[in-house]
Amino acid sequence: MKKVDLLRLRLAPWRNDGAPDAVACGWRDADGTWRDGSTLALEEIAARFRAKRIEACLHPGDVPTASFALPPLSGRRMRAAVMGAIEPCALRPLETLVTGFGVRASDGTVPAAWVGRDVVDGWSALLLRHGLAVRELHLPAAFLPLPNAGWTACQIDRWLVVRTGREHGFTHWLPEGMDREAGIAAHAGGDAALPAVRWIERDGQDAAAQWTGEGWRWSLPVGSSEAGNSGVAALAAPAVAWGAIAAAVWLIGLNVYASQLAAQGQTLKRQMAARVKAAFPDVPVVVNAVQQARQQKEALAAGAPQAAKDDYAGLSRAATRLLAQAPAGQVQGLRYAEGALHIRWRDGAAPDAEALRTLQVQAREQGLAVEGDAATLHMKVGSDAPAIEGTAQKGSP
Repeated sequence: MKKVDLLRLRLAPWRNDGAPDAVACGWRDADGTWRDGSTLALEEIAARFRAKRIEACLHPGDVPTASFALPPLSGRRMRAAVMGAIEPCALRPLETLVTGFGVRASDGTVPAAWVGRDVVDGWSALLLRHGLAVRELHLPAAFLPLPNAGWTACQIDRWLVVRTGREHGFTHWLPEGMDREAGIAAHAGGDAALPAVRWIERDGQDAAAQWTGEGWRWSLPVGSSEAGNSGVAALAAPAVAWGAIAAAVWLIGLNVYASQLAAQGQTLKRQMAARVKAAFPDVPVVVNAVQQARQQKEALAAGAPQAAKDDYAGLSRAATRLLAQAPAGQVQGLRYAEGALHIRWRDGAAPDAEALRTLQVQAREQGLAVEGDAATLHMKVGSDAPAIEGTAQKGSP
């Protein structure tokens, strides 16, 4: 049995009709040298390696990622805002998801990811059954090295995995017939100038580089109950497995068919989303590809100006752009009412008179009206709109 300092696993797509039989692996020796182990069966990995620490990342097809433009909130308010942004994108109840997010970047965006709890629980139990216990599941980009400049990328099946920063990256479905450079350009917006991309060939001479990533500090948690009851789970696993198989035999055919339909639907959804994103790069997140494409096409045909909208989403995005340089934690809460967004400052964080005038000038250039007092900043659409009276109500946003 080989002793290694760190063993990393890149998991296969999770299948509801049966456990995946093999995963990709790489390891770091005690002297810091990384090795690529290619793809091995879980039984072989468990028998071959004795690791001080084990880390695993999900398949890019199982874990959607996105970056959301959010105001400089802090603590529980930031988590609530991220969860509110994830909910319409996930199209399933939040209680069925495992979520994670990173720190807010200088441009006001917060990276986030989500995955079905059944996938996390399934992988956690399967790995534990083979003696490969993990406390968290990482994103695919977390294992890629962070270059001094530019991006690092590799292709996993039909997915492009790109690391763009210390804690930032994205995955992009590669449609049939599209090369990977065009896929990255489509994700970035087509006409946008792209940084240099270092491609890591998973079966090339630098294959070991795909495992060397460091510095990524956020992930998706694995339930503590599995780790706390590892001994009991290991003993009970065979009996539970046989019982589950006996009880589920008559459902196998139905599950296989449902899984195939779900996979085909997800593939079509990703392809449509990629095309809408490529055609309309201003769309922040594609939720309903057909409806959003139709709306964008009708707006372009009508010659509609790209101005801020007076709904919560439009004003929230406008506030994010306006306050992008504000330090994190200055905003205590948000309240939307009657076409206006009320931004409540933390004690002592309100801008002084000169800073307020600067904000008003910048807001006017964006078609917004901004008024403020010692506690609250009031924002609405219309550079000539009258001042908004009153103060935002206290309480949670």
